[in-house]
Amino acid sequence: MKTIIKLLIINMLSLLLIGCTNYHLRKGNEYYDYIAYSKAIPHLDKAYLKNNDPETGIKLADCYFHTGNLDCAETLYKSAYEKGNHSPQLLFDLGQILMANGKHTEAIDYFKMYLQTHRNDMVARMLISSCNSVIQRYRDTTLFELKPIKADQFKNAFSIVEYQNGAVFAADKEVFSGRKTAAWTGNSYLDLYTMKKDTAGNWMEPELLQGDVNGRFHEGPATFSADGNTVYFTRSNYFKKKMTVNAYSENNLKIFKASLIEGKWKNLEEFPYNSDDYSTGHPTLSEDGTKMYFVSDIPGGFGGTDIYMSEWVDGKWSKPMNLGSVINTQGNEMFPYYHTDGALYFSSDAHNTIGGLDVFITYNDGKRWATPENLNYPLNSTKDDFGFSMSKNNQTGFVSSSRLDSDKMYTFDKHPPKFNLFGFAHEKGTKTPEEGVTVEITNSITGEISTVVSDIEGKFKIALKPEARYALLCTKIGCFSKSDEISTIGRKYSEDFYADFEVEHIVIDKPIVLENIYYDFDKWNIRPDAALELDKLVKLLNDNPDIDIEMGSHTDVRGNDQYNQVLSDKRALAAINYLIYQGIDSKRLTCKGYGEKVLVNKCQNGVVCTEAEHQKNRRTEFKVTRIRPKK
Repeated sequence: MKTIIKLLIINMLSLLLIGCTNYHLRKGNEYYDYIAYSKAIPHLDKAYLKNNDPETGIKLADCYFHTGNLDCAETLYKSAYEKGNHSPQLLFDLGQILMANGKHTEAIDYFKMYLQTHRNDMVARMLISSCNSVIQRYRDTTLFELKPIKADQFKNAFSIVEYQNGAVFAADKEVFSGRKTAAWTGNSYLDLYTMKKDTAGNWMEPELLQGDVNGRFHEGPATFSADGNTVYFTRSNYFKKKMTVNAYSENNLKIFKASLIEGKWKNLEEFPYNSDDYSTGHPTLSEDGTKMYFVSDIPGGFGGTDIYMSEWVDGKWSKPMNLGSVINTQGNEMFPYYHTDGALYFSSDAHNTIGGLDVFITYNDGKRWATPENLNYPLNSTKDDFGFSMSKNNQTGFVSSSRLDSDKMYTFDKHPPKFNLFGFAHEKGTKTPEEGVTVEITNSITGEISTVVSDIEGKFKIALKPEARYALLCTKIGCFSKSDEISTIGRKYSEDFYADFEVEHIVIDKPIVLENIYYDFDKWNIRPDAALELDKLVKLLNDNPDIDIEMGSHTDVRGNDQYNQVLSDKRALAAINYLIYQGIDSKRLTCKGYGEKVLVNKCQNGVVCTEAEHQKNRRTEFKVTRIRPKK
């Protein structure tokens, strides 16, 4: 009897557990289908612990993915992959999650597997390129300095823009039992807030924007007219307290306009190109208010969400124009921001990103958009970085990021790139340091001159300015002076320049061979390869205007002595004429032909030599004959 009772109890408990599992699975699936991911998670989690069903695991992973818990999502996706689920969607999602978790090398493998069935997917190819070049995104960490904005009363806060003496942003809050929540996140619906700074520069307590802007559902990113009296903002598609859905049960986003009347936002108007069938949102205005850039998934675009532009013409907004394939991809381009200097900033998850959304910059020259450029770390991270905006001073601004697992707001200071010149002066042909070498550095744009002297180790260092062109002159008494040029114009990242100065002492009447100044057999014209070497001598003479030289030319032994003497005279004269043609004063130059008298190898009369060995004797040298006193 006891055994029978025990079995009945076990069976009843099993049925109860099955019933609980089915209940959680049913509720989890319902919430999942209505993209109520935050509500689906606890139910699917309990069901998955009991049934270990791969499909349940994938849905749970999706929920974690969409609510930002990427570690849990990675674990569940990998588990599904190990159990045999190699679906293209899982491979692609897992690749994106691995990028966001900083595992770029591992992510490449999953994107490559995905491309085996989706060979023409340009987003996957771009993400592989991003993974391969991720080190470039960390090339300079000094350009932006980020500081978090303390706003602990909010669960998520983002898309902050400068407004009057403060800022406006979108935020939600953690919701406690009994209050209506946004199904996707489980937090409150987003509202627009404003906050100002006190006299000490600290942010004061945020307040809701007053008027008709904030309603029952979501209000998001906003942009303001230059006079601050008009706002365009994003909100859920609803009227009064009723949310509007289309035939697919989708509630899309719309752009609304409001006017500031006696301190409150009134007179709501819809953007004329809103629709129940697609979303419009994330507006940004040009400074003169004649252009609006915004995001939409209007059918016919390039991918998920694209950036569009509409112009204010004859008192109304023109039909939106897609910004084209240079900016828009098969992925998602979002959160545009148009700055007063004409730069367009936006976020994308498909251009060359570190992971998730990264902030990019582009310009339009009146004809076309420039290739978007990643603003790199630390402004961007492996997580989502978006909602970029600049202050009017062009040196500070705001950005939003999920790098700390929820959307937070940051201020940033923008620093100019730093440039340094490191030099090493050493004896020619060796690495023996030369102390006391003077390097004169002239800013060719401003005329400013700086001087630095090499130390006992032959080293010197000097800071350079951005957007400058420099002429360098390296001098030491009794040595050949040498010049060089360096430019920082157009360089956007901090960089170190390195100059290696070979110091050669001047010895009167010491022949110095000009390497590669050779002549064809029985010829005296200057060959193109010889002209390149003579140009170096031109530079040396320009760097050292106080020296006079003799050009000496030599032949090989083929031909009789008199003929070779005449030939070498012609060759020396040809070199002299080339120098004169390049602007060297003829009074500083003499020439002499040495015929076959001074050979550099064994190739004397009667000795069999190769053409290459003979060529070495057909050479040109120079020697300093006088150092004139400096004026």
